[in-house]
Amino acid sequence: KTTSAATASHKHRRPETSQTLARGPTPRKTPAGMAFLWQVGTRTALRSTAAMSTAATALGRRCQPVVLACTQPTQRLVGQLARQQPAPTAAASPVTFVAALGSPWRAMSSATSSTGGGASLPARPRRRWLRRVLGGTAVVLAAGGVALKLAADRDKGLQRALTFWYNVMPMYIHYRVIDKYTQNWPQAKRDAEFEPLHEKYAPESLRIILLLRGFYIKLGQIGSSRADMMPKQYLKVLATLQDQVPFEDVEYVRGVVETSLGKKLEEVFEEFDPEPLGSASIGQTHRAKLKNGQDVAVKVKYPFVEEVFDSDMETIENFCRLAQPEHVPFLKEIRKQFMTEFDYRREANSLQEVHDNLQCFPQVEVPVPVMDLCTRDVLVMKFLKGVKLVDAIKAHFAAIAESRNQTLEQLIEEHKGETHTEFEMDTAARWMRLRNVTANAGRTIYNWTAGFFTASLEYTTTKQPVNIPRIMKLLLDVHAHEIFVDGMFNGDPHPGNILLLENGHLGLIDYGQVKRLPLKERLLLAQIICALDDGDDAKVIELHREMGFQTQRNVDEVCLKMAKIAFDRDDASVTGNRNLQQFVEHMAEVDPIETSADEFVMASRVSILLRGLGTHLSYPVATSRAWRPYADKLLQEHLA
Repeated sequence: KTTSAATASHKHRRPETSQTLARGPTPRKTPAGMAFLWQVGTRTALRSTAAMSTAATALGRRCQPVVLACTQPTQRLVGQLARQQPAPTAAASPVTFVAALGSPWRAMSSATSSTGGGASLPARPRRRWLRRVLGGTAVVLAAGGVALKLAADRDKGLQRALTFWYNVMPMYIHYRVIDKYTQNWPQAKRDAEFEPLHEKYAPESLRIILLLRGFYIKLGQIGSSRADMMPKQYLKVLATLQDQVPFEDVEYVRGVVETSLGKKLEEVFEEFDPEPLGSASIGQTHRAKLKNGQDVAVKVKYPFVEEVFDSDMETIENFCRLAQPEHVPFLKEIRKQFMTEFDYRREANSLQEVHDNLQCFPQVEVPVPVMDLCTRDVLVMKFLKGVKLVDAIKAHFAAIAESRNQTLEQLIEEHKGETHTEFEMDTAARWMRLRNVTANAGRTIYNWTAGFFTASLEYTTTKQPVNIPRIMKLLLDVHAHEIFVDGMFNGDPHPGNILLLENGHLGLIDYGQVKRLPLKERLLLAQIICALDDGDDAKVIELHREMGFQTQRNVDEVCLKMAKIAFDRDDASVTGNRNLQQFVEHMAEVDPIETSADEFVMASRVSILLRGLGTHLSYPVATSRAWRPYADKLLQEHLA
């Protein structure tokens, strides 16, 4: 009965013509959830394949002999099957070709039916063929895994790349799925949906960065300074990367110093603190004292960073092409500038030159190098006594909160959104000083009279606020002077490189990424700064394209907004209440970026980092307004 039913079904089935095969089977309606997951999964797989093509090519070169030896049986089987099939014509559609691959079963089925017996295809040949294919696939996968392991053991760069992709891709896919799934939700509901992901993956991101170290630490430092872009969970965990990266032991430091200087450590230094002051992306710093009694800071380079830098950058750029293609030009310029950090002699020369250039700012100190003790792997410079600016301000407001019986978080929430000018802060400081004098006048009289015979009274003091507007203005002025006057500036002014010294001055350290900007580029930058401050959108678009910015469809709005983000501000009027990451993605959807203003990437980075510091200190700034006087002066001198 079963055979008869199968035969009847075959007789009444509509014959498969070539048009039917070309058109393919009638599609079934897929549930919305499955369609969504299929769409996200397919796009992610395709983009991942494209992004990892470079790594796959390199791996193929290393593993080719092993894989070929292990896959010959499978290749012979595929060749035999291919010879049994008619070659698809040039006009055949992909569906026709795929359908033709299944013709062995159809040919056997047709032959059986034509005999009139109605018997089905024997199970044994089909199973034997399936076993061979599965077995060959297993051999290929096993050979690939062995080859991958052997290649990774021999190639440290490949090993680090595999570690990165293995750890990062699940996080990326999870975020992408949630982003796609919630794209039409209200923003508040979307934010709530992402909170568990931030809580889960922020510590995981720090773990990956500390596992790989090197340039990954630099990226974490950049992220930790962008309070307007990064979720609070990431800001909290990445803040430790400013100067608390795991360090090498003192024996390694001794070896590098003695090898570089050609002398014993004790012959050079009277004292050498084995505990580092801090550690960063390519080295760590120790406090020491020279034989002449001068306090110095000693930077010592890590052994492995330079040798894996190129492969790490390749991995990061590949991931960026997958996740954020718009940032690739930025990474390329950072890569070029980062190469200068591997020779501490260049940083020593930059420190000396910047120190001389900034003599017009007596409130700012740059450490002077001890040139005789500076080598490729060791940098000795004057020690600046102070703490990180952000930490000093945080401690200051924590003390104020404690005096009011509040937590720091309560104080911040109470004054959230408030901004004050430099004049207002100066006025408040004067009133506080006057109040202290008035409150202590009676105590002073008592202590100098009756206090000689009895217990004296304690004086009361009100802690004066830190003048954040003055500090931000000074930082903006210093970097504007470096860019427009000197044509030589620090491209990495992240918060960890700005100190508040014991004498009240600002200390600027870490001049490894110094960028030199020729006069022609400085004039172009000065013009766009003036146009941004004037609100001349047409001129901004013209100048930004002259700087090298280009998109696929030349949409003016994209060109204008990306110029504002790079050199002016990133408030809601520009981003449309998106964070910086979402904004860049949105611009890429409107009009993908083809080329960026490469020569101006580092100047843009200075603008973005200083604005990020202002946002972190609840004092947002616009770079064009702050830099306008310096831009005007440059243009008047050279384009009058």
